[in-house]
Amino acid sequence: MRRTVLGRRSARTVTPPVPPPELRRLPIHERPVAIDPQRASPLFNGLIPPEIRNTLFATILAEYTPSDPSLVYTPSARRLGQTGPRIINVALLRTCRRIYLETYHLPPQLATHVLWHAPSTGPPGLGDRFPDIHGHELEAHYFARLTRWQLPLVTEVKLFTQMFWLDQSFAGLCASGIFPPSIERLKITLKAGDWWWCEVNHPFMINPHRGGYLAEYIEDVAREERGEAIPFATGGWGGALQRLPALRELEMEFETTINRKEELKKIVERALRWRFPMGERGVLSNKGLGMDVDEWKSDKESLCVFTVGWELV
Repeated sequence: MRRTVLGRRSARTVTPPVPPPELRRLPIHERPVAIDPQRASPLFNGLIPPEIRNTLFATILAEYTPSDPSLVYTPSARRLGQTGPRIINVALLRTCRRIYLETYHLPPQLATHVLWHAPSTGPPGLGDRFPDIHGHELEAHYFARLTRWQLPLVTEVKLFTQMFWLDQSFAGLCASGIFPPSIERLKITLKAGDWWWCEVNHPFMINPHRGGYLAEYIEDVAREERGEAIPFATGGWGGALQRLPALRELEMEFETTINRKEELKKIVERALRWRFPMGERGVLSNKGLGMDVDEWKSDKESLCVFTVGWELV
């Protein structure tokens, strides 16, 4: 950027000094450069308490969905609270170095990092770029784009996932090291079309202990009704959660059509009793949290969503 300095008789152009190469390779917040304290600014002159300033910055940098109609997701990908891409306007970070140093960590930290399985069920074109419906190529690509200092700031991930991927691939993802170890909150959404054999109205089933085999699911339900404790098998998606060392919250959305609402409600009520082992840190439990129910209408049908949360205890 070039600055023009005006005098009485002439103007001269001043070019700010270019940092040496060894500094240019460093992230801005790691460069040993003097900072203007901005004492004239109402943000930094002591009139606004730091906690209020931090709340203001977090509000400005919150995610939002653009109103541009061309960005709206297709009906198959559109969901309650997820009608299009969510973005963060980072113009604030370019205001001055003082503000940058107080806010550079917020975009990756405040964002919900959303991933889709199978990718073809997500935003347009995602399935063409990531045709493998069973693996975690999408996560590998997504997190490889973050810098070394951004990765430890990732705290929340949301997965739109079909049941086959949750049962067969999620545990491998947790063991792969692709997920940043800083993840504290994980959200998993099962859309109405994501259940096992939903196209033939197969009975709902979801088993965090051993996965999606009907005989084992029926056996585990019977064991639970007899009051028996059900162990989490190696490779089951529920047991894999303990591989996320910072995880302290899990949220799941269970969606179906209105005509199957009561059928799914019985499955969700069973899920309220799940206790996910987290090693020496304890368990993820729903105790006292209950569930929420929402209804919404897509382009073709009326749907309901049961939302259940578990917290580390």
